[in-house]
Amino acid sequence: MAQSSHIPSLDGLRAVSIMLVFIAHAGFGDIVPGGFGVTIFFFLSGYLITTLLTREWDRYGSISQPAFYLRRIVRLGPPILLVLAVSFLLSAADLAEGKPDLMTTISQLLFFYNYYALYAPDSSTVDGLGILWSLAVEEHFYLIWPTLFLMLADRANAVRYLIGMLVAVAVWRAIRYYGFGASEWEIYVSTDTRLDSLLYGCLLAILAWRGRTDSLFGTALPTRLIWLGGALVVLLACFVIRDDAFRSILRYSLQGLALMPIFHYAVTRPSDIWFKPLNWTFMRRIGQWSFTIYLIHFVIIKALIYNGIASYREPLLILLAGALSMIFAAATYRWLEKPLHPLRRRLTGHG
Repeated sequence: MAQSSHIPSLDGLRAVSIMLVFIAHAGFGDIVPGGFGVTIFFFLSGYLITTLLTREWDRYGSISQPAFYLRRIVRLGPPILLVLAVSFLLSAADLAEGKPDLMTTISQLLFFYNYYALYAPDSSTVDGLGILWSLAVEEHFYLIWPTLFLMLADRANAVRYLIGMLVAVAVWRAIRYYGFGASEWEIYVSTDTRLDSLLYGCLLAILAWRGRTDSLFGTALPTRLIWLGGALVVLLACFVIRDDAFRSILRYSLQGLALMPIFHYAVTRPSDIWFKPLNWTFMRRIGQWSFTIYLIHFVIIKALIYNGIASYREPLLILLAGALSMIFAAATYRWLEKPLHPLRRRLTGHG
């Protein structure tokens, strides 16, 4: 029997992520953890991609790396090109602040913008496109993850290797922070210090593939409540503790660990009352549009402020930017992304 491609709650979790990022960018970053929304996106991406790779492995006995990268291009390319074009048009019409330069645009298209924006002295782009740093982190990770997956797929101790990688990244964050004086922001946007946010999602998918998640997290309601309660306490601590060293080093490791039981139960127990909202039609729809909303929302927020239409922390900004972002994303999904779905499904590499 063919396995359903739909994984419960993931679209809803995408919706939660983009809501956190959006509200933070609308001026409430001091009370809404927008950066955590990005971390959820990273975790979800690692979990979903690895789950799909395990299904491909189970079906064909291997994975096709060329097909994997072609699917990524088809998935990401069209929305990114459209958002860049719209942003540049807004800038040219003086409806958005900031001017793009050639090298910055190349760094955004070729996914090295996170490092270019940090270290290039003349980086310039349309206001609101700075969020493209996160796409660079994801794509750097996916340059190596299919190869690592192939190396680990048949290994009984794959989980130990993954845990070792997670520890190594945390140690490297400490080295960069204490040894090289890296700032909290540098660590936040650098691939070498953030790739474990995706890797925790990969670890959960591998554990599920090996049939170890139920024994690890348990199935009884009291056990679920303990795990979820503990995860929420850990996340709350990550939001409350403001020490730079903690936020630069341990925060991402603790958030990754806390997200593991949350994602596990959200996917395996979607009918639990606290996960039902994630599967409402409205939430699933926002989740489907979330990638394009993420790409365009900050440009729209910045443009509305630049043109004096609304200000940070105003309800009008949230309403207008939210509506415009969803309309743009819905149209993009309907006429640009959805028509490409059959092509993505055909790109298996197993003819």
